[in-house]
Amino acid sequence: MLTILKTKCILMSREYIALFFSIIFCPMLLVIFGMVYGNDPSPMLDGKGTVDVMIPSFAGLIFAGTGLISLPVAISSSRERGELRRYKMTPVHPMSFLLCDVIMYFAISAIGMVIVLLIGYFAYDCSFSGSVPLFIYGFVLSGIAIFSIGLLIASLSKNAKIAQTAGMVVGFPMMFLSGAGIPVEMMPDSMDKVTKVMPLSYCVSLMRDIWDKAGFSDLTGDSLVLLAIAVVFTILTAVTFKWD
Repeated sequence: MLTILKTKCILMSREYIALFFSIIFCPMLLVIFGMVYGNDPSPMLDGKGTVDVMIPSFAGLIFAGTGLISLPVAISSSRERGELRRYKMTPVHPMSFLLCDVIMYFAISAIGMVIVLLIGYFAYDCSFSGSVPLFIYGFVLSGIAIFSIGLLIASLSKNAKIAQTAGMVVGFPMMFLSGAGIPVEMMPDSMDKVTKVMPLSYCVSLMRDIWDKAGFSDLTGDSLVLLAIAVVFTILTAVTFKWD
């Protein structure tokens, strides 16, 4: 399995669009927002700095790019080329190949998040007052939930073009209407109901609460929603997934 993962990582290094959205896009966006708004306390953000609000939110933005767009395209491309069908004839369990895809894109997401954190710390003096284990917990749970949606997109897409289109249709509204790309405080009140129906908003809410020093008991609501999303979409994927 390690050999498979290594091979996929080498191939991934040539996917410049996927690398851009997972590693470059969010740091670039953070720098732009930081240059425009800085990180001084803002009354609009309840006395918090713009960078301090956006850094935990960007976890959702990163997962939207990797989990909803890049991952479905990669799996659908493998199906289109007949690779998924050939996986079933290897001694290795075919699910290992899909697991390697998930691990690879999750690792890329983690790298993107680390870069965002480093920029926030060194360039804008952001302050993290929460718990590191809880931050990791929130990041992992959010990734599992969003990736499960991406896997369902991949299972329902006949080819890479359909997967890319479906991923963008699902992903881009979430990026900008869930609080991941633009803080919910900057949105009109009329968008509140729209935001709450988007799975990514619970990822953003969870990560922001952790960043603001919330305890585990305060995270129950968002955690249960994300866990439910992961379970439901994983079951749907298992039922609908096709290897050829």
